[in-house]
Amino acid sequence: MSLKELAIVNKKDKHYEFSSNFDGVTHVLRLDYNDRNDTWHLTLKNAAQDVLLSNIPLLTNVDGMVERFALNGVMPWGDILVIDTKNNANDPSFDNFGLDVSAFYFSVRD
Repeated sequence: MSLKELAIVNKKDKHYEFSSNFDGVTHVLRLDYNDRNDTWHLTLKNAAQDVLLSNIPLLTNVDGMVERFALNGVMPWGDILVIDTKNNANDPSFDNFGLDVSAFYFSVRD
């Protein structure tokens, strides 16, 4: 099992995307901020930009956050976890995401 921090950069952009490698498979992550409820949402795409999962709210300390929405084969060896590194259990907000609150890929592969 391993934990890989995702490249969340707080540039005060409400919409951005980046790619990351999950167990040898490249995925594109699109992050969209919702002002109304102060929540970030994740859209997960494959390398060809096909949407695999859409509009998943990113919440702190939720096990199986992506896994529970995924069909077989989308995230076969892990999940994405959001963690408040200051141990305050804050969900990611416009101001703290990428700073005090980070996202990680949790691989269950050896």
